[in-house]
Amino acid sequence: MKAPDKAVHDDLVRAGVLENVALGGPEERAWLDCDLASLAENRIGDLRDPRDLDEAQRAEWQSRVTDERPMSLAQRSKYERCYWIVDGGERVGTMALATDTLGGNRLNLASFYVLPPYRRRGVGRRAMTNLTEALGKHRRGLRLDTSWCWQRTVRFYMSLGLWVYMWKRELTLCWDRETPPPRIEVGEQTASLSVAHGKNDILLLRAHRRGDLLELEKLPDALQKDKGIGQASFHAHSTLALALALSGWPLIQSREEWEKSYWADAGAPEALAYKITIWEAYDRKHGRIVATPRIAGLDYPTWDEFETRWNRDLAESGRD
Repeated sequence: MKAPDKAVHDDLVRAGVLENVALGGPEERAWLDCDLASLAENRIGDLRDPRDLDEAQRAEWQSRVTDERPMSLAQRSKYERCYWIVDGGERVGTMALATDTLGGNRLNLASFYVLPPYRRRGVGRRAMTNLTEALGKHRRGLRLDTSWCWQRTVRFYMSLGLWVYMWKRELTLCWDRETPPPRIEVGEQTASLSVAHGKNDILLLRAHRRGDLLELEKLPDALQKDKGIGQASFHAHSTLALALALSGWPLIQSREEWEKSYWADAGAPEALAYKITIWEAYDRKHGRIVATPRIAGLDYPTWDEFETRWNRDLAESGRD
């Protein structure tokens, strides 16, 4: 583990906000149950406290919410460390944090779970604040992946001021000390994204709703390139697109824009719209909860329809 990355881990443990998990016994089993409970809650709506699991219930969760084989914490320790979250002297949840930035500048938050009895007390927010403070102290940023269909989780991270980095496989969010948090306002017909810069706000992006179509207003970019706002300009389109989706706004500007950019991994709202339809179709196919905003003007093919379309496109490309 590189010195700055190790220092982040050490600071959090030393401060008493994270606690190491004892490997190979009941404590490890309890931590893994929390990790599994996160999937059970978000994929099938089972809010059971993982501390009450028995073997039969654990096996049921394992079969219903994941296709992955269980991995021991010793195996995971090759690339991440697993901790208890401590708040007020109590173990209130779990966290897994990468041991290395893999050549970048952001540590990956691989797992984050707050036990049901400790929710709505600010526990999760305090844990994330402690984490970002430790990261910022050592000039590290944060990166995490989450699912669009995990609406409560997505909205929580957005409320913390994280930026949307991309959506290649899932939603990837990020935080950096040098980049101020987005200030997002979504109304009935107008939405905007800005950042604070000194005593002023810099408006980075404005959107208008035109029925079932979206219009993005092009703004002067002189101030947007100011180094004082970090990577805000780079993330603005992706972040506003997600905020609009969470409000059920249209994401398609025109058929031409759709054809030009629906395949992209970031930036274009049409690309996020396309990924949303894929994510939702996959989860419905596999019996998972899909309780998401209905996005205006968007078609929602089934997973079988997607597979038929992709197979047809593959066959046609082979004949070229």
